Amino acid sequence: VHPTERIRLAGELISTRALVDVLEECLAVNRSEPITFFEMLTAATYLAMSRVPADYAILETGMGGRLDATNVVPDPLCTIITTISKDHEKFLGDTLDRIAFEKAGIMKAGVPCIIGYQTDDAIDAGVINVFHEVSKSLSPEAKLFRYGENWVSRTQGDLMQFRWQEESVVTSHPNLVGPHQIYNAGAALAAFRVIKNRPIDAEFLSPQNPKNPLLTIHWPGRLQRLNHEPICDLLDADQELWIDGAHNDSAGYFLAQQMKQWRSKDDKPLHLIVAMVNRKNPKDFLQPLVPYVKTLQVTQIENEASSYTADELFERIKSLGFQNLSTAENAEMAIRNIQDKNARILITGSLYFLGTILS
Repeated sequence: VHPTERIRLAGELISTRALVDVLEECLAVNRSEPITFFEMLTAATYLAMSRVPADYAILETGMGGRLDATNVVPDPLCTIITTISKDHEKFLGDTLDRIAFEKAGIMKAGVPCIIGYQTDDAIDAGVINVFHEVSKSLSPEAKLFRYGENWVSRTQGDLMQFRWQEESVVTSHPNLVGPHQIYNAGAALAAFRVIKNRPIDAEFLSPQNPKNPLLTIHWPGRLQRLNHEPICDLLDADQELWIDGAHNDSAGYFLAQQMKQWRSKDDKPLHLIVAMVNRKNPKDFLQPLVPYVKTLQVTQIENEASSYTADELFERIKSLGFQNLSTAENAEMAIRNIQDKNARILITGSLYFLGTILS
């Protein structure tokens, strides 16, 4: 919705005024030399961070890693590589092992690297071998801490278990919906286990501790249920409206797992509303969702030049086998088209799309 979402300082989003100030400083130093939007924003982020005392700075790459604008820190405390997916294929390569090589470019000599959960497809494609080869090319090597080998995070009833070698902690499930968030939370805990080099504080992460950080995570657009936003005025009393920024193959896989959980919990029919940018592969994303969806309406992202049109998206996915596939003028019209009074409605396909919904 707003560029300030990209920078969080001491727990708060950067203010508009502060963002404008650091951008103006960076623009002045750049002196009109060629620079991309993301490069300029990254420079401004580092400048803003340098002026706020903090124990840690967490940096997320924009695309890939090896050649990313964020990849300029020579000696980070650790690096983290999460699930490898097919994304940005025009730039990173069209196979999972090639993409893994670009992601592994954030590894640094002698710096530990947390390797997150990888799908069976990624493992079959050899991504683990890629990580080891990149590590071995560094001197000294980047020591790898792999999901399933050095650490594990898994659901344990309504809770989450994090295991680091022989250590084990039972903590709260992250307050973000979806089984994949167990893996994300585990990667974060593994990183702090490496950084601190001491056992995770089980008392601090106790489900009974109201300050347990897993209970306070806020991440808009990630399987977020909308209840009070203006678009909810279009809903019937028993309809649910969810939004999710999923847009690639592994996101489709994890979204399908959540849909399976929903189906086992109740009999609410699931209606999907999708719009995507034309840099993404809609078939890879949507294929896992086919068994769980009653209707799928495709539309376009308003005021986004790189969006598929509804007709283009329809043509790209019509062979997937969705039983009730149609186009809609926009998300609002798609919601109005849904006749089920107790429907669960999910809007997904692009964070840009969600931006138009939330704004």
